[in-house]
Amino acid sequence: MSLFKTYAGLSRDIYYLCLARTINSTGDFIFSLITLVLTLQMGMSVVSAGIFVSMAALISGPGVLLGGYLSDLIGKKTIIVSGQVLSALMIMSCSFWSGTMTIGYLLIAVMFFISITRPAYNALIIQLCPEEKERKSAFSLMYLGANLGIALGPLIAGFFIKDYVHIVFLSIGTVFLISTFIILKKVYVGASDQTMQTNTGERGHHTQQPQGEQQPYGKQQHQEHLQPGQPEHKQGRSPSRQQQGSESLPSPLFPMLLKNPLVVFFIVVSFLNYFIYMQYSFSLPLQMNQTFGEHGAAYYGSVMTINAISVILLTTLVLSATRNFTALNSIAAGALFYGIGFGALYLLGDWPQFAIVAVSTVLWTIGEILVQTNINLYIASRVPDSHQGRFNGLLLFVGCLGYTLSPYLTGLFIRSVDMKSVWIIILGISLLYAVCMILLWYIEKNATNNRGIESPDYSKSV
Repeated sequence: MSLFKTYAGLSRDIYYLCLARTINSTGDFIFSLITLVLTLQMGMSVVSAGIFVSMAALISGPGVLLGGYLSDLIGKKTIIVSGQVLSALMIMSCSFWSGTMTIGYLLIAVMFFISITRPAYNALIIQLCPEEKERKSAFSLMYLGANLGIALGPLIAGFFIKDYVHIVFLSIGTVFLISTFIILKKVYVGASDQTMQTNTGERGHHTQQPQGEQQPYGKQQHQEHLQPGQPEHKQGRSPSRQQQGSESLPSPLFPMLLKNPLVVFFIVVSFLNYFIYMQYSFSLPLQMNQTFGEHGAAYYGSVMTINAISVILLTTLVLSATRNFTALNSIAAGALFYGIGFGALYLLGDWPQFAIVAVSTVLWTIGEILVQTNINLYIASRVPDSHQGRFNGLLLFVGCLGYTLSPYLTGLFIRSVDMKSVWIIILGISLLYAVCMILLWYIEKNATNNRGIESPDYSKSV
């Protein structure tokens, strides 16, 4: 239990936000729901159902971009509440359209509104946690809670979905509304996030680094990012334009991208993370079928169980062990675990033993934990709050591209070579991802040392 001290000391708002996300995630399996409803309830072919799933995946891209922009414009909490209420109402309405094609289109719309809330969740955690270590614990807790919900939701729904699908729709909608109510009543962020930002301004600007830690590379330009006449929080003046998202348009994104090329590099390279991670749902079931034949599906189900148990048991342990790692170091380590875990599946060609698959799953799950709980931290400490929503939206958009292109490109690999050789390719891509993170860390370290000669505030490496 001492490991759970990792999550001690976070604000009450974070605990309620994570609770809401856990509750919400029990109904957050819309992709699977689309496939099951269209095939089981309506008798649609797998190919036709796949088209609907692909449409839902594609519409998530514009959704996260719009959600990021609106989060900076009208407030993060506002976007979360609005998106979840609309999603809940649409899911509940599906119970009145049972047996019709309308359900497919409604669920695609639900995916769009859910995707709008994703960058707002990330940006709100960043806003509520003024220090990087708090953010690391908060993102880890959010990740753990979401996985608990995702594990429980489909398990419960599986008993009802064939004969009582309307109950599933009403239940998911109710879960979304409960989650929304918790955020609305218990997460203290005023209209357009002004209340929380004003409170953080009283105890110091929330992007200020903890004492003794380096202000990240690119943050020294924060004063340059302020619009003409915009006051600084740390001088204790009146709320800035950055705090008045509902009263004026957010400052342009493109100039901020130009001033933070390393952040842009990080977002682009993150495509590799999502490309690698998607292998668990595309290449892995194919490998199980090839290795274990008619028992492949059952073995794949066991893999998902091992993955879920590993996430629940190891997340806190991994976070505790890497608490002093920087975000880039953690992601690089996670990429190595990805490579070793997925690369081990190459051995199935000579030793078709499920024990290899089990060990492999634990290893790539550790990589998943390290990467997914740290990937938002790099952006969090290098981008002002006025742009957090849009930068997180860009990161999630790259994730959508990775998830969409990974099955297609991997399919080409499999057709060109063979199944087991794909895992060597994934190993190589994982090593490339790790090298990119180490290179980024090295560039920042050198830049920090060079600035340290001129300014003692930046003398410590990230």
